[in-house]
Amino acid sequence: MISDTTVIVLLYNTPIKLINNLKVFKKFNVIILDQSNDKIFKKKLLKILPNIKSYTLRNKNFGFARGVNELVKKVKTKYFFCIQPDVKIQEQSILKLRKSIIKNKKKAALIVPSINDGLSFNKKKQKKEVVVNDMIGAIFFADKKKFLELGMFDEDFFFYWEDIEFSNRVKKSKFDIFLNREAKAIHNNSNSTISSVKINFIRISNFMYGELLYDYKIQKFRKLKILRKLIQNIFFLFFNTLIFRLKNIIENLANIFGVFKFIKYYLNK
Repeated sequence: MISDTTVIVLLYNTPIKLINNLKVFKKFNVIILDQSNDKIFKKKLLKILPNIKSYTLRNKNFGFARGVNELVKKVKTKYFFCIQPDVKIQEQSILKLRKSIIKNKKKAALIVPSINDGLSFNKKKQKKEVVVNDMIGAIFFADKKKFLELGMFDEDFFFYWEDIEFSNRVKKSKFDIFLNREAKAIHNNSNSTISSVKINFIRISNFMYGELLYDYKIQKFRKLKILRKLIQNIFFLFFNTLIFRLKNIIENLANIFGVFKFIKYYLNK
């Protein structure tokens, strides 16, 4: 058992087939929060990961930022490894991330792997570890104390853009985000949740909301952008309705909803 690291996993309507991606964590402490109250998934996962320290079921989705923050607060170890179930990684790569954060313990807030990189690593041409500007919330290895000191994820975001906003804060701090090129992972983006009209609506609307919120947070917000986004989506909504493009209609409605969600946030500030 790796005693100084806890794996945290946030679930929401997760496809059963992705349970295979979680088998790799048998040597780690594991904490799970499922915001879809999926008792069947829990029962199946407990059979293959008996070392789960905490498994919380909840029937309300409070979003990625808040969910991850809740999990981090439960971590008792020095480090934690945050991963979404649609990411594949081998134990050897996790240990390489752990080794990197220990090696760079003074500066490293986060260590991230090389994602979806099919190229072979060439030691002569590339450094094994480099400082990078960004991370994605789907997979990262972190020093808990530094993560807390940096303020964790901003819970004004639901999901999407919270990792970009956090990366921006890291860049302004005394810490860094490191990439370990020898640690490999495969991310099947947006596959951690069962696809449905409702889920797609939530994704699209919160991406739009997050984009506008991010602009606001970094003081690049422009009211003209809101007006442009509204006009564009109202126009295409009318056009797609005329030609009966249901998928596009849902996308336009979701974007409009995301804009109004941000307007509500902005007016309440």
